[in-house]
Amino acid sequence: MRRIAAAVLSILALVGAGSCFAAAESLATLPPVRRILNISLSVKPAELVVPGDVTLTFTITNASEYDAENLYIASSDGLHIEPLGQIDAGDSKMFNRQHTVTEDELDEGLIKYTLSHDGIAGDRETVNYAVECPIEKAIAQPGVEFTRQFTGTFVRMGDVVTITYRVRNTGNVQLAGLRLSDALGDFTGRVELLEVGESRLFTSKVTISGSAVSKPRLSYTVPAEPGKEYVRALDDAKILLASEQLDATLELDREAARYGETVVATLTIANFGNVDFYDIRVTDEAFGGLIADGVEIVNGAKPLVIRREYPVRQDAEFQFRVRALSQSGAVVETLTEPVPLRVLPESGEAEISVYAKAAYPVIARGGDAPFDVYVVNAGDRDLENAKLTESSTGASLWDFAVLASRTTTHRRVYVPVTEDATFAFEVSYRGQDGARRAALSPSVAISIARDGHKLTDDRADSPYSGESTKLGENPMFLFMLAGAGAVLLALTVALLLSSRRARRARKEKILLKRRLRQEELGKTNRFTPVKRPERKRKENP
Repeated sequence: MRRIAAAVLSILALVGAGSCFAAAESLATLPPVRRILNISLSVKPAELVVPGDVTLTFTITNASEYDAENLYIASSDGLHIEPLGQIDAGDSKMFNRQHTVTEDELDEGLIKYTLSHDGIAGDRETVNYAVECPIEKAIAQPGVEFTRQFTGTFVRMGDVVTITYRVRNTGNVQLAGLRLSDALGDFTGRVELLEVGESRLFTSKVTISGSAVSKPRLSYTVPAEPGKEYVRALDDAKILLASEQLDATLELDREAARYGETVVATLTIANFGNVDFYDIRVTDEAFGGLIADGVEIVNGAKPLVIRREYPVRQDAEFQFRVRALSQSGAVVETLTEPVPLRVLPESGEAEISVYAKAAYPVIARGGDAPFDVYVVNAGDRDLENAKLTESSTGASLWDFAVLASRTTTHRRVYVPVTEDATFAFEVSYRGQDGARRAALSPSVAISIARDGHKLTDDRADSPYSGESTKLGENPMFLFMLAGAGAVLLALTVALLLSSRRARRARKEKILLKRRLRQEELGKTNRFTPVKRPERKRKENP
């Protein structure tokens, strides 16, 4: 019966898949209760090309009701003995240890150990377990992964490019004497030993002074194959100087349209350089707003076309700004040429345009500055109830009862100025269809300087009556007439002043001559006292 029981327990202690189990050497003599441990052993790596270090993992389980005391583990040659302590009943223990596989073990294909503990239930005889696990001898298969990465392949003159090289041992044997070189930057890297699965990184910084070519080369040996050298080389990689040519063209489907109609603005973005453009952002400079964002156009691709519709409200000038990130890392911006749009009058409709100028472009201090505003009605219909405002503040400046057809109407208005600024003036009105329309003047600049004009409240004495003038062939003749009048007035004042000074000089000259003549004659402008002769007194006889 003891032999049968021992055989059964031996079967339970056999090696499972990927691990080895051990049974007691004294199974034939010990009672069944004393076979209390199950032991498994695994090894990593499970194969070696040449003798080397491995990691052994022991798993010991005590499934009995007895404690296993004074456990020891010993190598097959008996040179390495290690105490493991005690494993209580129902407990388990796992531990690792490093093991150097010998040539004999590799040839045999087995790693052997012995585990022992004190006898059970008062038995003084030590219980020994033989533990072994297979180790395979593999064929040498050296392998290496060799890569290269640039911070940029399209750069600008003087930029610094960082090149990162990565070497990884993908084979099953050690690599030794690794040498990495690249003619670009005269770079050299060294690694004496690279274990299986291990990686190394190398970096090189190169200042670009023109187009450059990277030609990396890696050499190494395999200790398992003495006398043999391996060489790996990467394909040539060019680093080019970036040519950033981003072109943007804006077109309207027509030059003029009637109020309320829709015009189509077409933006064409072309890449004429050798780099890609990312994160392209298009904004409307005239009306504000985002047209496109996050688009890209790579080198050699077809031009990018973006269309947008606009309702016609007033004369306008369209202009788009294009901003993009270059492949070189630089930010590139371009601005389209301005494209004007003119609002056509409807049949019998008013055609309003507004022009303005500062009476004094430079003033000495802040205050209510005068502006001359000219409203031109070039249409065939009188316009009633138009309103003049300053566009930036919305301040109401004048209400027109009538703007006669084919007539220019002038008004002097006053706007508070506290700092250097630009102003624009808007005339709003309603067309025959009842829709609101507006005409906006070009911007007018005014600045404050110490030597500027001193503002006075001359509204009551203003020479501008606000009368209207019929248009000639040139609607800008009023500006020319006003300029000529100003020149004539200046000349008149200068002549008057010159004549006054001349008269004064002549008068002073006459007085001087008169004074000199009187001095020569010994005369003064005072009376000389007259001396009367003395009378002789009569003597008494």
